[in-house]
Amino acid sequence: MKLSKYIGLGALALSMGIGVSSCVGDLDLKPTDPNVKTELTSQDEWVGYFSSLYGGFLYTGNLSTSDGGAGTFTRCHWNLNEITADEAIISNKWNDPGYTALNFNTWLTDNEWVYAAFSREFYMAKQTSEFINKADAANAYLPSEEVAAMKAEARVLRAYAYYWMVDLFGRGPWIDENSITGDIPPTYNRAELFDAATADLLATINSGDLRPAAKQVYGRVSLEAARALLAKFYLNAEVYVGKAMYAECAAQCKEIVKTIPELAPTYKYLFCSTNDRYVGNGEILWAVPQEVGKYETWGGTTYLTAGCYVETIDQAELVKLGAGSINAKGEFEGPSPWSGVRMRPELSTAFEAGDLRRLIYEGKFNVGVENLDDYSATSDGYMCVKFTYTTEEDYENTQNRPLNSQLCNADYPIMRLADVFLMLAECQYKGVDCDGLTYFNKVRERAGLTPASHLTADDILHERMCELYFEGWRRSDLIRFGKYTGGSYNWSWKGGVYEGASLPDFRSVFAIPYQYVKTVEQNPGY
Repeated sequence: MKLSKYIGLGALALSMGIGVSSCVGDLDLKPTDPNVKTELTSQDEWVGYFSSLYGGFLYTGNLSTSDGGAGTFTRCHWNLNEITADEAIISNKWNDPGYTALNFNTWLTDNEWVYAAFSREFYMAKQTSEFINKADAANAYLPSEEVAAMKAEARVLRAYAYYWMVDLFGRGPWIDENSITGDIPPTYNRAELFDAATADLLATINSGDLRPAAKQVYGRVSLEAARALLAKFYLNAEVYVGKAMYAECAAQCKEIVKTIPELAPTYKYLFCSTNDRYVGNGEILWAVPQEVGKYETWGGTTYLTAGCYVETIDQAELVKLGAGSINAKGEFEGPSPWSGVRMRPELSTAFEAGDLRRLIYEGKFNVGVENLDDYSATSDGYMCVKFTYTTEEDYENTQNRPLNSQLCNADYPIMRLADVFLMLAECQYKGVDCDGLTYFNKVRERAGLTPASHLTADDILHERMCELYFEGWRRSDLIRFGKYTGGSYNWSWKGGVYEGASLPDFRSVFAIPYQYVKTVEQNPGY
């Protein structure tokens, strides 16, 4: 079942004045237009309101940016986590505001992507809190257990927003369902945000209101997905609050593998246009649904297919990726790839021989990315083909299907079981008895690699790169392993020079966008 009943009705909620402003000081959600409906009086209207909470992953809402897709939650957060690390880089062909600073780790308080990410987090926290506050009125139109499930999911979505606020910014406004309309919310530091978000998420998990994956509607947050999110908080607790919580992380992961114990058999199919069959009660614990004509976005996997594909490669290769077709005259037909996202050499060269996860097109490209101004067929940086337009049944598009839209059908994975397995490995390395090496080797076995006999920090970090590349976790992984700031590990263009340079410690969090400094204040160093 697709989320057409849920996300498809999101526009209804927005048209009813339920969308919220991204201004920190504005908690008054009442529309000013007297013709706008302010009360929900049917099941469909409440479902539409609820769906708008999920719609924030796909749509920009009222967030204004220079590019229509820039403000989507998936796109701006992917940029901050991947382009600022050792996996992805943006060629100068795009010339969009803010990219160069992310490429070189030189962002300031006016970076558009930093602003978009902080705004999306605040928007989601505010929107979900407002829903939780109002949702009891839905009991007149929906079964009480459904209303309880909706409220629980809203709490998980709010925790997800705060996870990224904790991770990326280390401070921000705390909003919950008890926030008073019109008041400026209090600013919490990193430890306060962490404590508040994890306490609420743990209470939600223990409430019994979240549906397990086996019973959850496709596209909605399950109990297992919520546990994976809480495990992520705990995994990074030493960074966030200076306290190791690996035992707590492992406990959540072990609960997940009780109900979803096995990886999908083939890695590459997890990222093609039919990957929805693995979403929910499968390896992809939580995903943002994408489908042309229903849930379309210029962020998500559209950004990771069209954005990565390079127009100068052999047209037959584009056809294999499902990014076009050859017509009866032997001519290529299809929308033009964007030719923007390239792979840094540190990722391209990371894979062991025979690793089935190495989904890379080399062509005539150079592995290095020294020249960001060259967009030719022999330019710098390999092309990532992890995400594709093709289906599992015809992965190399042998049927020569035409691409009727540049938008992608592949769902955007947020949480995966393989990540849970690797978290268990890291917890074992940190001293927790959780059989982590076994799970680590399950990941390697699927990749076609020999099992490891023991675990080291470098091996775990390397395995996370090869398994989870281009999925939006790399920056926080490098920080957790002490490889991001400083000069112990330099990647190409780190610090703005091709050879890489040491980063000051304050770069481990982003600047608070200048639009929010008046109420949230600024992080040290900016």
